[in-house]
Amino acid sequence: MNPIVREALRRQWPLFGALGLFLVFALAHTLTFLPTATRYESTLKRAGEMGLAFDPDQMPQTLPPRVFALLADNAIPAAVATERAASGALTANLLDDLNKRVAANGMEVLVTEPGPVTQLPHSVQVRAHLKIRCRYPQFTALLGDLGRSGSLIAFDRFTLLPNESGTEILEVWVSRSILKQDERTP
Repeated sequence: MNPIVREALRRQWPLFGALGLFLVFALAHTLTFLPTATRYESTLKRAGEMGLAFDPDQMPQTLPPRVFALLADNAIPAAVATERAASGALTANLLDDLNKRVAANGMEVLVTEPGPVTQLPHSVQVRAHLKIRCRYPQFTALLGDLGRSGSLIAFDRFTLLPNESGTEILEVWVSRSILKQDERTP
C-alpha cells in the first residue's frame, strides 16, 4: 500500500470509527427498536378504538354518573316531548308536581296558572306561575325539596310579601326543562 494513502487513512480513523459505529446503531435500531415502536403504535390505535386513551389530551369527555343519571331521568323521546308539550300534558305534570310538593311542606296554593311552552332544538321548557301562602321556613324547605327532587325545575323569579295574617304570600314563576332524546340515543 502506498505510504501516503496509508498515512491519510491513519489520520482519518476517527471518521471511519464513527461511520462504523453509526452503521451498528442504525442496524440495531432497524432490527430492535423499530418493530417495538410499530407494535406500540398499533396497540395505542387499538386501545383508542376500544375507547381507552393514554394521553390526557385525548381522553374522551364523559359525564359524571350523577349528572348522566339526572339528564337521563329528565329526558323523553323527541316526538313524545313535542306531543305532550302541544297537548298541555307537560304543563299539567309540572303543576301537579308543584302542588304535591307545596302541600307536603304545609303550604297553601292560592292560584296556579300555566305559562308558555317553549320548544327548543334539544329540549322543551314548560313554565307556570303560582301564588302560595306560606311561612319563610316552609319556603326554604320547598327549595330544599326541589333541589333534592332530581328534576330540572328552576325558580325563574319570586317575590315573598308579608300578609296581614302573619304569613307571607309567595309569588313564584317556575320553569322545568325536559330534554329531548334522539332516536339513536339509548
